[in-house]
Amino acid sequence: MKLKRLTLNNIRSYQNQEIEFPSGSLLLAGDIGSGKTSLLLAIEYALFGLQPGQKGSSLLRNDATEGAVSLELEVKDSSLLIERRLRRGSKGVSNEFAAVTINGVRHESSITEIKTKILQALGYPSEFIKKNNLLYRYTVYTPQEQMKQIILEDEETRLNIIRHIFGIDKYKRVRENLSILLLWIKEESKSLQGEIKTLDEDKTKLHSIKSFFFILETKIKEKISILEQKITYRKHAELNFLELENKFKEKQLLEKDIEKIQLLITTRQESLSSMKKEAEETQKNISQIIPFDENQYAEIINQISNQIQKIESFQKEQIETSAQLNSLDKSKQENLQRKERFFTMDLCQTCLQDVPDDHKHNILNATESNLAQIKTQTELLQERNSQILEQIQNEKKQKDIFDEKKVSLEILKSKTQLLQDSKSKLLSINQKKEDLQKDILSLHENISKTKEQILEFSDLDNSFSQKKQALKLTLQEEKETEISLAELKKERDITKKEISSLEETILKKEGIKSKLSNLLELSDWLSSQFLSLIEFTERNVLMKLRLEFSEVFNSWFSILVPFDSLSVQLDDSFSPIIIQKEIEMPYEFLSGGERTAVALAYRLALNQTINSVLSRIKTKELVILDEPTDGFSESQIDKMRDLFSELNVSQLIVVSHEQKIESFVDNIIKIKKQGETSSIELSNTPSHQ
Repeated sequence: MKLKRLTLNNIRSYQNQEIEFPSGSLLLAGDIGSGKTSLLLAIEYALFGLQPGQKGSSLLRNDATEGAVSLELEVKDSSLLIERRLRRGSKGVSNEFAAVTINGVRHESSITEIKTKILQALGYPSEFIKKNNLLYRYTVYTPQEQMKQIILEDEETRLNIIRHIFGIDKYKRVRENLSILLLWIKEESKSLQGEIKTLDEDKTKLHSIKSFFFILETKIKEKISILEQKITYRKHAELNFLELENKFKEKQLLEKDIEKIQLLITTRQESLSSMKKEAEETQKNISQIIPFDENQYAEIINQISNQIQKIESFQKEQIETSAQLNSLDKSKQENLQRKERFFTMDLCQTCLQDVPDDHKHNILNATESNLAQIKTQTELLQERNSQILEQIQNEKKQKDIFDEKKVSLEILKSKTQLLQDSKSKLLSINQKKEDLQKDILSLHENISKTKEQILEFSDLDNSFSQKKQALKLTLQEEKETEISLAELKKERDITKKEISSLEETILKKEGIKSKLSNLLELSDWLSSQFLSLIEFTERNVLMKLRLEFSEVFNSWFSILVPFDSLSVQLDDSFSPIIIQKEIEMPYEFLSGGERTAVALAYRLALNQTINSVLSRIKTKELVILDEPTDGFSESQIDKMRDLFSELNVSQLIVVSHEQKIESFVDNIIKIKKQGETSSIELSNTPSHQ
């Protein structure tokens, strides 16, 4: 991996800054607090985003609401541009945006997905996607305060870090998971043992139920045989009963026939009695009817016709009189209007001349004379009209009298027809009476014959009653046998289901027993052979790693410290052992420069070992050293030239305020800070590439 360009916007002490990273060795120089470490933190943020526990406010400039970082880099044959943005909100500073462009193809997605793509591009193992960036911290960049921290940690913590970095913590996770699995197997085994505790009892119970089932089958067969006998006996009894029942039904039919005949006789007698009464009533009506006079009826019809003609004649005259009255009244109104018109007229409407008063009086006199004549005629006509109306009323009254006589005669005429009908009806009634008397006599003869037939079945009642009772008893016994058989079959079915359920339970428990046996075998193998294999593998891996690590550690340490004075190696917990003339020295007794040398050698050894073991990672060509000479003597600082040369990486970035280091590197970027803002200036690049 090679850094190309870093662009900052409102990140820590930087407002807007762009830095280009050359190949070879580079010194980030500047006073303490000038902003050197901020660049390294910005690079780390661009690569991995905010780390667990890291607050966005530690990166975003205090007076800014938004900040951004973009980083261009090369990873083997690929070019990457990583972009991230921070935003200050009501709940604090958070990642707002992340994107990565790989070989010109831009990807905008979630923070996790962008991190996944970057780690894949860097060749980091997939398990580091959900972890913090320890692998980067111990291969590329280790902050100054963390260089010595891993040495000062307790043994367990340091081993856990080593396991984590090299992926050896998987063995620990395997052991932890194995403990959980064994505990689960133990609990599951207890549960399974509880489930099969009654297996032997179930088998005994099954044998007992099967024996009982066999007994039930035997009883059912016996009961079926008894039922078949009962059915045969019942069918025979039914045949005997049916024969008697047919005879009994025949007797009942004869008895019903007698009842029907008696009912017919009663009906006929009632009809005969009714006909006698009807004949007497008809004879009485015949004697009361008066003869009808046809001539008298014709005379009344003629008189009514004459009255109608008179009434119509008077009505016609009355209509003519009313018309004359209406005509006179109309003439009267016209004369009155004429009188009024001429009385007020001063100018003639025809000749348009004045009308003389004499002429007016002549016309008025003539009009008055006409009105007097009209009045006289009207009074005469009104009097005549009243006379006509009175005559019409009188004629109508006379007609009503004739109408009443006509109705009376018509009633007599209808009664005459009734007389003829009554005589005919009387003859018919007498004939029916004779027929009814004959029917009654015939029906009495039928009753006598039917009673003689019934006498032939005199002994049938007692026999029928006995056969009926016997059949009832047979049916009851058959039904009881069927019920008993059904109960046995039901009990057999229940027992069969119980057997099936028990067999299923036993089969299931046998399966559980087999599963328990397999679990116990698995538990024995996991707790003995597998656990031993994991522990043996982990010890071998750690031992091989420690030997390689220790050798590289001592090699780097020998560059920084004269070999004849001090040497180092690692114990089983990867703790550094400092030896001076075959005597172990505690780390705490070392000088500040010696402790820094131990930490730096440990850091570089860790870098080299990780790159050797994890061969697929693509950050091997980049090393960042943060204040690596803290507490060094002049002679130790001089050793840094050899160390830089020995590193042999494509890009080395050193953060230091030691001026002497400037002569050891190819390029220098000086950082200065004015107020709260940092800025970059390039200088002193004797071998800038």
